[in-house]
Amino acid sequence: MDPCFETATRLARAIRNGRLSAREATEAHLERIARLNGPINALVVVDRDGALKAARAADRVRAKKGAKLGPLHGVPITIKEAFDVAGLATTSSHPPLKDNIASADASLVARLRAAGAVILGKTNVPELCADFQTESPLFGITRNAWDERRTAGGSTGGGAAAVAARLSPLELGSDIGGSVRNPAHYNGIFSLKPTEWRVPSRGHVPDLPGVTRTVRYMGVFGPLARSVEDLETALRIVAGPDGNEAEAAPVPIGPAPALAAKGLRIAVLDSNPLVRVSSDTAAVIEATARLLAKAGAKVKHAAPEGLDWQQSWDDWSDLFQYLVRALQPLGERERFMAKIGSPDPSVRSVARAARLDMAEFFAVLDRRDRTIRACETFLDGYDAWLMPVMPDAAFIRQKPSVPLMIDGVAHPYFFAGTSYNYLANFTGQPSIVLPCGFSREGLPIGLQLVGKRWGEANLLGVAKALERLLPPCPVPPSYAA
Repeated sequence: MDPCFETATRLARAIRNGRLSAREATEAHLERIARLNGPINALVVVDRDGALKAARAADRVRAKKGAKLGPLHGVPITIKEAFDVAGLATTSSHPPLKDNIASADASLVARLRAAGAVILGKTNVPELCADFQTESPLFGITRNAWDERRTAGGSTGGGAAAVAARLSPLELGSDIGGSVRNPAHYNGIFSLKPTEWRVPSRGHVPDLPGVTRTVRYMGVFGPLARSVEDLETALRIVAGPDGNEAEAAPVPIGPAPALAAKGLRIAVLDSNPLVRVSSDTAAVIEATARLLAKAGAKVKHAAPEGLDWQQSWDDWSDLFQYLVRALQPLGERERFMAKIGSPDPSVRSVARAARLDMAEFFAVLDRRDRTIRACETFLDGYDAWLMPVMPDAAFIRQKPSVPLMIDGVAHPYFFAGTSYNYLANFTGQPSIVLPCGFSREGLPIGLQLVGKRWGEANLLGVAKALERLLPPCPVPPSYAA
């Protein structure tokens, strides 16, 4: 077996059964990283010595009679650079943090280590994880493994490129506006955005070290992988409160049901009023809906009654801006206040939030509650909601100041790039991305399944049923060997 082309859970089984050693799996990935990482710049920190030391230790434990092995025992993985990994730099690509060395693991990193994972290194992010392309002022550009001219997505762009190129079987990422989902879509892999507050945030930047924590809503943390089974394995490892955050609730995940496509109730969203998807994306949505219907699912094109897409996008964006600007000095915020009339919805949102109006902040939260109720009530009638991840396949890298073109129509960059991902962040609902098809140019297109809050177990069951109808996780042609 070639360890680099196995999923994380298959590697774990091979190591547990003695068909492969942790050292062999780790060395194979390190060799592949050394050979293939350069053109895409997915990993920006490679901890060769630490990984080999951990792999040797894993093999010693495996050799002991009766040893208890974790679900990822000996499996090499990567970590988004924004998470603390003890002894390695955590900068979140923010130049003032270029010399910051983590003294301890982030909560989720510690849990993955305790499950037996071997950390190969850390993957690239845009500055403070604030873009859906990955261009770092400290580490440079991460390129798409399918076409190096194109974006790998962001902010977990380095991690998605690493998993797609078979440099890593599993990545730990974060998502407040699509940051584990759009890179999975752009790179032809799987990802899971859990329910809000399902997993703790301690040790993740952009909440800067030693500074008041402000990112208390919508930001979540989850895996990127090459199978739904891997997503489930990783979620069960990282989920649950760590005693550091009052918001994190001890809600059990429960067993994922064994579901077949037959009888599933699937709502389908073709496009929303904010940004119409490309014809390539529309074709993949329709083909996937037909695939489910042919397998016996009850498929209906539907959306929550009365959902105001523009208002909910504005509210998501405003809440995000309140969080990231809460500690910003008045003088810095005043520069944005006069832009309230901008034609760009993102700029208008910055101008609104720059006032830090507490009455309006609570009004946003109030409208958020109503949007959550509308989407939860809608999903009472369905097992999952299938929708686009992004309006189109990966685009050729561009400046954020340039409009994003979708089938020849120009849209404000940030608005277009969040027009489908924002909703599950705003409602806190879980979402799973699966690679479902390709554009006419041969670029992968993913779709997301959204489920009810705290309903990851059922959503994983639905995702597995869809996964069985789809071809295996695709390999970028340049990384097929």
